[in-house]
Formats: sequence, structure tokens, C-alpha cells
Amino acid sequence: MIQRVFFDLGLTLAESDVPQGYVEHLARLGHPVSLEEAQRAYHLANKFFMRERQGALGKGSKEVLRDFLARVCQELGIPQLGEDLFRLTLEDRRPAHWSAFPFSLEVLRGLRERGIATGLVSNWDTSCRNVLEQTGLAPYLDPIVVSSEVGVEKPDRRIFEKALELSGDSPEHCLYVGDNYYDDGVGASQVGMEFCILNPPGKLGMEELDLTWCVPDIRGVAGVIDALNARRQEA
Repeated sequence: MIQRVFFDLGLTLAESDVPQGYVEHLARLGHPVSLEEAQRAYHLANKFFMRERQGALGKGSKEVLRDFLARVCQELGIPQLGEDLFRLTLEDRRPAHWSAFPFSLEVLRGLRERGIATGLVSNWDTSCRNVLEQTGLAPYLDPIVVSSEVGVEKPDRRIFEKALELSGDSPEHCLYVGDNYYDDGVGASQVGMEFCILNPPGKLGMEELDLTWCVPDIRGVAGVIDALNARRQEA
């Protein structure tokens, strides 16, 4: 039986305002796009980097940012604006703002009401705990294991082993939920933990994968737990 769910943070429990920045910058460049178009391009660029440039994102590299924004513009059909978008993004000194998805706290409370514990395993810099406090997520997550604090990143099995050590759970009683198969699915499976990948637009951007458990967002996690438990009872 699943007794604990470990979650990723970014694009799993919380979303950023980065696509809105693309909308504003591209409007300045005379090429307006809708927020929906920007979000789709951001999603596809993320999935491309997860697959082809594993571990590159989130390190503060300007060259990686340039390449990422070039990919965003390619997905938008405006590859000629990649360098201009990069320039405006560097000039915009506002940090990305993270907010919990509107349903995140409700889902976490619901799992706890069912007796299922919830924790966090995230590749994040030293701002992670501030983000968790500001979004109201922190009280619902224990343990909280952050790569910048433990010195190892997903998909390295050691960060998952650290989470299991702190929680006292066996991996077969845990489910890991995240949006990046190459970090989350690969890492969790190395320690014998079931995993579920989130992808809001169906399989868009990860068509190469054949996943057992894939849902649009964390509101589908309860159903995955029920299905896993039922399968094990039948075995």
C-alpha cells in the first residue's frame, strides 16, 4: 500500500510567471503572443531540455538561458527573435515569482486526510525553503529534501535514499510525483519507488515515452494511488 507521496516542486506543486514575461518582452519586440501560446512554448522547451540537455536547467548559466530562449522562440515560430528575447530577459532583473497551483494545498490536505504522508524531493537552489513558505506549501511537506542542501541532484539515487532515510519509509510504500521523467522517473525507479509523471497537455513534448502512470496535474494522484493499491491487492 502507498503510505507516502514525495513531490517535486517546480511545475508540480508550484508554477512560475516566466511565460508572462515572454508575453511582455515579445510585445515590446512587436510580436505579440498570447499567454497560452507562451505557456505552450515554455512547456515544449522544458521538455526538450529535460530530454536532450539533462541537468542543464536551473544552474544560472547565461549560455543555457540563451539556448533555452532560442528554443522557446523556435516553438513559437519566431526563431529570429531568440537573441532579442535573451537580451530583454537579461535586462529584466525581476526574479521569477513562484505560486502554488490553485489546487495544490487542497490535494495535499486530501492526501493527509486519507492517512497518506507527503514530502518533497527537489532539485532547487538555496531559495527553496523561502518558496515553500511563501506559497504555503511548507506545512504539508515532511521531509523536505533539497539538492542544494544535500549536495546531490535527481536523478542520482542518493537524493531519494536520503528522503527514504529521513521518512523511515520503504520505497515500495512510496510514490514519487514530478514533471521530468529523466530526473524524477529515472531517479525514483533506481530505488524501487513507483513514479507518476505530470504533463498537462497529454503527451505533448514527451511523445517518446510510454509511461504507466501519467496524469495532467496532481489532482490525478489520488486515482493513481487507488489503482496501484488495487493492483497490489490483486497480485
